[in-house]
Amino acid sequence: MTTEPPRKLAFIELAPGVLPRHALAYLFAALVSIGLFAYLAALTPYLLKVNLALPDAEQGRASGLLQSWQEIVILLVIGWWGAASDRVGRRAVYIAGFVLIAIAYVLYPLADTLPELIAYRLVFGCAVAALGAMLATVLADYPLDSSRGKLTGLAFFLNGIGSVVFLAGLSQLPRVYAAAGATELEAGRYAYFTVAAIAVLAALVMLGLKPGPPSRVAARQPLLHLVAEGVRAARNPRILLAYGGGFTSRADMSLITLFLALWAAQAAAADGLGAAQAAGRVGLVIGVSQLAAMLWAPVFGLIGDHMNRTLHFAIAFALALAGYGWVSLQPHVASIEAIPALILLGMGQVSTVLASTVLLGQQAPRDVRGSVFGLQAFCGGLGILAISWAGGLLYDHVAPSSPFMLVGILNGVVAAWAIWVYLRRPAAPPAEVA
Repeated sequence: MTTEPPRKLAFIELAPGVLPRHALAYLFAALVSIGLFAYLAALTPYLLKVNLALPDAEQGRASGLLQSWQEIVILLVIGWWGAASDRVGRRAVYIAGFVLIAIAYVLYPLADTLPELIAYRLVFGCAVAALGAMLATVLADYPLDSSRGKLTGLAFFLNGIGSVVFLAGLSQLPRVYAAAGATELEAGRYAYFTVAAIAVLAALVMLGLKPGPPSRVAARQPLLHLVAEGVRAARNPRILLAYGGGFTSRADMSLITLFLALWAAQAAAADGLGAAQAAGRVGLVIGVSQLAAMLWAPVFGLIGDHMNRTLHFAIAFALALAGYGWVSLQPHVASIEAIPALILLGMGQVSTVLASTVLLGQQAPRDVRGSVFGLQAFCGGLGILAISWAGGLLYDHVAPSSPFMLVGILNGVVAAWAIWVYLRRPAAPPAEVA
């Protein structure tokens, strides 16, 4: 009996049963998902100013409140989405997530009060939970372990391209629509509606994913049992470390789209720019960090295939410590002088998410992988909730740079934890790359 050689997508070896077209559909999701996550939050300062006429002194608290409610919803449903994908399949959950995010993009710019914004942000949170869980889970399903870092690096490279397109490119839409004669209120709505159409397209592309549940998952297992399996998996110290990394790395991305966007928007307004022009400046500032992330992701993913994955994880969080710490020292985040710090910020941010994904993908038991990644995303939601609440208070009452210093310290703690795990168990498990 001969063993069929693994199928390949270019230089990436795929797991048994995974076809190149399945991987291509996933890579399209990787291209648009992070941009869809980030765009709504990045343009929120525009809505706070134009739709709600909220003064600058209250925008930090309002942004933190919106993010906090979003994360509460994610905490409630993320484990369910991950476990559901182990029963009904990744494709069904992916399609549902993109449909929900399209609905959220239509509703969000129609709000003219903060409670309405919060209500629509809850819909968005449900969508982010589904898509976030699937991004990591499918990334663990599709490659052979020898190509895990390569596919992860490529996916994160596409994450970066999508983020740059959405944040540096599509963030100019309010200005474009305003220049075409729309009012500021209409321009913001048209921008969100345009992105909603992209989400609908993505839902259709997801029909190309591999159908059905993972082959080794028993269909009769209840959802609560699958969630409990994710908790039990934390007895593996590397899985527990990846959960801790999820807490901090998800907070990293939230900080960029939430407080970096707000800091850049207020700096642009202080320079005398209008709301549409300030939204464009926000996109450019975030775009610098995401461009750096895009270029660095495949390099760091390749490194992960040639070294101990726990040590790889420690390096990632050390980079993030340096990036967030440097940004926190910037007097004007929208200035040319801040560009090197923003570049290092992007490199550190993508490294933490990539390293957490690679480590957990290697260590998670195949039959409950959706549950394990769902629980990691749950930990990430806790991180975003904590940073949104604490960061909003620090932003309004201390300084715009203070949330970045806080997250830099958290990344340093996780880096130290990873070094401790590595030194305590330097011999890698059999599946780990030495």
